Amino acid sequence: MIQRFRTFIVAVAFGAAGVAQAQTPAQTPNSEAARSLSEFQNFGPHRAFVVSPDGRASWWAGSSGADPAHAITSALKRCQERTKQECKLHIVNNYTVTGHDWRELVPARSVGAVDIGRLRPQPYWSMRGPQLATGLLVWSHGYMAGRNSTESAPQPWVGQFTRRGYDLYRFDREWIADWASDATSLADAVTKARAMGYRRVILAGQSAGAWVSLAALQRGAAADGVISIAAAHHGTVEKMRDQTRARSEWQHMLEGIKRGPRLVMVNFADDAYDVGGRMDDARSIFARTGVDADIIDAPDGFKGHNAADSTFARKFGPCFSAFIETGKKQPPC
Repeated sequence: MIQRFRTFIVAVAFGAAGVAQAQTPAQTPNSEAARSLSEFQNFGPHRAFVVSPDGRASWWAGSSGADPAHAITSALKRCQERTKQECKLHIVNNYTVTGHDWRELVPARSVGAVDIGRLRPQPYWSMRGPQLATGLLVWSHGYMAGRNSTESAPQPWVGQFTRRGYDLYRFDREWIADWASDATSLADAVTKARAMGYRRVILAGQSAGAWVSLAALQRGAAADGVISIAAAHHGTVEKMRDQTRARSEWQHMLEGIKRGPRLVMVNFADDAYDVGGRMDDARSIFARTGVDADIIDAPDGFKGHNAADSTFARKFGPCFSAFIETGKKQPPC
């Protein structure tokens, strides 16, 4: 059982080159741990997977920060509180570290990973590289007033794509500056990624990150798809001087997107940044232009600008990846 579990981690969860090989665990994982591992893989960084001496597993995912330390501490605490035993760390992000200090095996930058224009590899995350990866997913973060968001975690559903073999890069912008320049830089980076050999490129983001991803597509980014979560650009509605401008600029951007890439667009009820009617705009414009889009408007149970939490990821992550990869819409999308 021990050897079988070790092989499962290395061969199934982490087929990437550069992933550290597991040592024989002191604990004997049980079937529950195998199920937990499978679920763990559906979530993005920073993340950690731990196992208790009696084989029960716990994990933590979606931690922000410069490194995975918070995810590791949280996973160990959860396991120890649950089992009343001393738990052992097995996986950090997508590296197997059993029996070692994680800092010995998990580099801040994956070996061989280079910046792609203004894109940088997700820290402490192993990359397959353009020749071996299924593709490249580029995460663009949102903003929080007065705070640097470049160490914020990608939304947890990105694990649906990394599990499929996508490399994970970030488009980090410390503050909102020149929107046109940011969108152009992102589009240029997609061109560079293609030249490096990435077969597929997916742009994804939340709030301002969703807007810049769509704007890059408008500017001709050679992407295969975009996942836009609660796109925003003009601040909260209550502080807008001209709500009609926000709506018209949204419409203009969508009208400039050409047929080809698949789009997932999510909008939540009670979003303080939403002027209203934008998903109707998307349906109308894309029906006319032929853009293939899966529009998820005000899904039940999720409200507010930041509603795409782990529960949302469990529910919608699989249908995101199914649509982007195959074009098939499946419930609940």
